[in-house]
Amino acid sequence: MATSAQLERKAERARERLSDRIADLRYHVSPTTVVSDLLQGVNPRAWADDALPILAKQARHNPIASLLIAAGVGWLIFSEVRGPLTKSLGLAAPRRAAATGRRRKKRRTARNSKALGAARSK
Repeated sequence: MATSAQLERKAERARERLSDRIADLRYHVSPTTVVSDLLQGVNPRAWADDALPILAKQARHNPIASLLIAAGVGWLIFSEVRGPLTKSLGLAAPRRAAATGRRRKKRRTARNSKALGAARSK
């Protein structure tokens, strides 16, 4: 039968192995590593020559999907540029109710018109 000290050491070793595996996985799956692995040894000009006709063909065959993707990419770029742009122009960011600490009160509504009529008559 294993003692509690032996079980604790075994659990600690398992935690260390798991921690090492997670750190290794984070390194190998990071966006920087994935992009560098994809671009390693690839001539950007050759890639563009091969990929652009395929992308153009897909855009012609799927115009709605292409527009949605373009809108999403545009929105992402706009959201990333908007923050620094408003700061550089001296414009204030829009204030939100949650940021100021104020919240709107919800109005209570009657569930049906009979309850509403009874509440008014009292």
